[in-house]
Amino acid sequence: KPLSSSTALQAAARFSMARSAQTLLLLLATVHGKEYEWAGIFETPENHYMWTAQKVDGDYADPAMKLVALPATSFGEADLDSLEAAGDAAMALACTELSAGQTIVPATNTCYTLKFDPDAWQSLYPVDASSVSGIAFFAEHYPTEFENTAHYFKDSVGEDIEPQAELPHEESTEEIVPTGAAIGASILVNLVTFVGVVLMVPAVSRAAKAKQEIFLGVLFAFAAGALLSCAFFLLLFESTHLVATGWTAEVDVLWRWGTMILAGLILPAFIETLATFALIASGKEQKPEEEKPEVIVVGTAETADGAPVVPTEAASQEKSLTKKADFKVRARLIGGVCIGDFFHNLCDGFFLGAAFKGCGESFGWGVAAATLLHEIPQEIADFAILTGPEAGLSNMAALAVNFVSGLSVLLGTAIILFTDVSNDAIGLLLAFGGGVYIHVGAVDCMPKMYNSSFSLWQRLACFLSFIIGAVAIGLILLGHEHCVPGDGDGHAHGH
Repeated sequence: KPLSSSTALQAAARFSMARSAQTLLLLLATVHGKEYEWAGIFETPENHYMWTAQKVDGDYADPAMKLVALPATSFGEADLDSLEAAGDAAMALACTELSAGQTIVPATNTCYTLKFDPDAWQSLYPVDASSVSGIAFFAEHYPTEFENTAHYFKDSVGEDIEPQAELPHEESTEEIVPTGAAIGASILVNLVTFVGVVLMVPAVSRAAKAKQEIFLGVLFAFAAGALLSCAFFLLLFESTHLVATGWTAEVDVLWRWGTMILAGLILPAFIETLATFALIASGKEQKPEEEKPEVIVVGTAETADGAPVVPTEAASQEKSLTKKADFKVRARLIGGVCIGDFFHNLCDGFFLGAAFKGCGESFGWGVAAATLLHEIPQEIADFAILTGPEAGLSNMAALAVNFVSGLSVLLGTAIILFTDVSNDAIGLLLAFGGGVYIHVGAVDCMPKMYNSSFSLWQRLACFLSFIIGAVAIGLILLGHEHCVPGDGDGHAHGH
């Protein structure tokens, strides 16, 4: 039956709208996306290869897939980029269907539709590469979606063949290490060595000397709170996750984690023992079995005619021995402070570097804050020792000694930042740092709170100082991002 004119016009309008919609969709696809989802370029020196698609979890990712195979003469990333337009255009052409077992022949302006065998667990397609030295494949899907037990592209003897380059280009997933922030934090820690200048202020100096015990007690209580808070809130907890990236068995993680904490706990005592041994070996430290020289007191008696008594030979020997004893005391104190500070700050540098590199900038600044807070009373105490009557250094000399020994924090940070350290190694280092901080906080700092001469209010002041130090680090947790290992061999990051 012939159509009426109105019906014909309506049909024509519908057809025109359909064509317009199709054209618009094609235009949008061209503007906003690619015909292919994945592309890879391969060097193919042999004549025969095999393209493989397998079922995953009982089904193919798609029952069919469009594939373009373009001949290539060179096989770099730039070469694949130069073939992208041709490959994308070929994907839009009418495609030749290939069933499992049929051959893929590389050619320009040619598209294949691979029809996968629904009754087989895999579909194989021979690839004839006899006339080409390389092939650039453009595929509708990632070929890895069709991998179960075998790689998607193999040579004639079954060896996996990997692409020389792929599209889309993989974005770098490597975490950017905040090197500048880590070095900056290390410099700040080292600058704390100049905090001793506060004791050069006359008013502060007089107050510190008049109330030296409570002054140090409050300072070290604050440091103990900051150190122990950092150890338990940050270092030890975060280290467990990082250590677990290196071993799967719980016992393997646990004994390594615990051993590193114990090693950190014993390190300060080991350093002190080592320094004492070095001084004894060099003859600058009095050995325990040596008796102190007998002190011969020489009076100021006068002769009958009022002339002073001439010093005896024994008196001269006593004065010489006293000078030697003073030198030994100075060598022990100055050497102990320098060596101890050097290794202490070196370890601080290790922990800072590991924190910034392994867990990011936020976590790193948290550890840096704890380091700064415990360094302040430590450096004040060192300055007081070095300028005291036993060591006898001038104010400027004491500041210089503290600064030079503190430079090791930069060395420790640089070693960690510029060497390849895995996540599990960073975790072990953080656990080690937690052990060191527990020792310094609980053994070196907290005993200053327990001075038997303190009154009740002085003890309460020490406890309040401890709480303030702990809360200062605890507040960091409010904005803290949990440190977890990154993918692959990358470094950890917050999320």
